[in-house]
Amino acid sequence: MAGFMKLFAATSVPGVLRIPGRWVWSENSIGPWGYVVLQEDAATLVDPPYFSQELATQIREIAPKGVSHILLTHDDFVGMSGHEQWHQEFDQQPLRVAHRADCHGLELQLDGPGPWKVGDFDVYHVPGHSAGSLFYALPKLSAIFTGDSLGDWSGPTGFPQHCRFGRSRQAASLRGFAKHAGSWQAVLPGHGKPMYFQKEAQWLEAINQAARGLEGSVLSCRGARTTKLRRIAMLKSHL
Repeated sequence: MAGFMKLFAATSVPGVLRIPGRWVWSENSIGPWGYVVLQEDAATLVDPPYFSQELATQIREIAPKGVSHILLTHDDFVGMSGHEQWHQEFDQQPLRVAHRADCHGLELQLDGPGPWKVGDFDVYHVPGHSAGSLFYALPKLSAIFTGDSLGDWSGPTGFPQHCRFGRSRQAASLRGFAKHAGSWQAVLPGHGKPMYFQKEAQWLEAINQAARGLEGSVLSCRGARTTKLRRIAMLKSHL
């Protein structure tokens, strides 16, 4: 069972639940966090942080039509999600999605700069954290799922210490997304806390603050990759 005795945690977005990683002990934890998006008795999983039979059983109860999609924002979640087990558990029904730069062997490997349409989601390429980082946007709920590219950890951040494909590239991706994709009321990240906005100015300030943090970071991407690998090894040791 998940660390703080919950398989799911609430969000402020209707029909969206957070999935805490196995070693998450608080709703204020940095994560990792995945998501269940419920639509018409079916579920979409975004960055599930692990697979377990108990979690699958609970998802069947709240989504009797099963899982339609497994959306993966970047290579870390491709690696930790147990997507093959999820795929088999739901009779190979879920369409697994990621960017080709960060995956292989999935049903839908997005290629190039996008954007794309996947079910009800608009998908945007936001390289920087990894070569194939993606945002999954759900316009009807004004919510975006941002993986490790944008979240709230002592303020809006792009987690520059874990960048592997280029901090300036990630900053440009964030600003480009804000310019071309408009404003959003909910940011649901893979690490850190969700962010909710009432005004466009708040959203734009969060994007700009995260971008400035990426541009102002002095940690080299090589050093960031070493830090990232150590963090992943530490997290996996808790599985």
